[in-house]
Amino acid sequence: MAGNMTAESAADLGLCMKDTAIQFTEQLLSLFYILSPLDHTKDHAKDVPNYEVALFPAAGFLVVLEQIIRFFQKKDLSRFQDIVVNIGSLLLFTLTRAILLGVVVVVYSYIYDNYRIVDLPLHSVWTWLFSLLLVEFMYYWTHRALHEINIFWAAHQFHHMAEDVNITTTIRDSVVDLVLYDIFPMPLAIIVPPPILIVHIQFSLIYQIWLHNEVVGHLGPIEYIINTPRQHRVHHGKNPYCIDKNYGAFLMIWDRIFGTYQTEKEKIVFGVVSPTPNTFDSMTLQFGYYKDVAKKFNSVDGIGNKLSALFKGPGWGPGKPRLGLLKEVPEPDPAAPKYSYDPFIPLWRKFYVLLHGTIVLVAFIQLADHPYI
Repeated sequence: MAGNMTAESAADLGLCMKDTAIQFTEQLLSLFYILSPLDHTKDHAKDVPNYEVALFPAAGFLVVLEQIIRFFQKKDLSRFQDIVVNIGSLLLFTLTRAILLGVVVVVYSYIYDNYRIVDLPLHSVWTWLFSLLLVEFMYYWTHRALHEINIFWAAHQFHHMAEDVNITTTIRDSVVDLVLYDIFPMPLAIIVPPPILIVHIQFSLIYQIWLHNEVVGHLGPIEYIINTPRQHRVHHGKNPYCIDKNYGAFLMIWDRIFGTYQTEKEKIVFGVVSPTPNTFDSMTLQFGYYKDVAKKFNSVDGIGNKLSALFKGPGWGPGKPRLGLLKEVPEPDPAAPKYSYDPFIPLWRKFYVLLHGTIVLVAFIQLADHPYI
């Protein structure tokens, strides 16, 4: 009897481990946008999972794997301070997403139900692929606007302040970025069924998790169509040849069509052109640049110049083109210190921050993992 119970328990354990392994493998594949269209198409928008929260374990695995690869490639491990800042922004991101997606579901569904101009079949691979193209198109222009409109750059520059590019850089997004990424695709709701639209909006961001690393090199012909880490590193460079390039999320075709594609050339130095605050406080880094926008706004005369200070590029000034002058962007010195601000932090303090940060992060994940409405 005891032997049978033991055998049954072992079989149950084996089955549980197998199911867990399959589920985790599917999560990992999802990070690379490898997922079954029909399996991820729900009948109603409210039934679409919060994938950004559900895939945290798989994303955490990539974080650890990246550091292991960096070690064997004899690269420095990612800086503790940067990881803490990035995780701090994740907490704000997670809370905002938990609140915002409920609103997104209602608004997108209302637009689709009342103003759609076409009835695309819901459970169709072709609808899925067509919707992917449209979402990528809208993401391209949203992302480009975040760079080329100063009031939007005030939010997005937080992501680009990172002087390291690693997996956790992906979650270094401002809450304003997140809101804009959900608002700009709203016109697509007159065409794309919301259950598909909301999936693609999430995965256009999720796919970018693995793009933020320095361990993956050239991946061959797929780079003509698909975004890869090598191409996204260009996007994060402050070298003049990197400025305002490679906006795509999953696809690079829109960059190639609209003239913003750039291949990797000389060594890339990451970060922003303007000086960064000497702090690791996430709130200061997220919202501090708005003071610079206000300063520029107040420093110019005339309503035209004041509007330009808000809605033209961050490099604009009176008498300059819309995006400023590329020749004014300095070439970074490869011999200069990598970090503009790098204070010493004792080991005990790192442990304290890591312990409390982990507790808060787990609590936030539990808070965010709920139905939208």
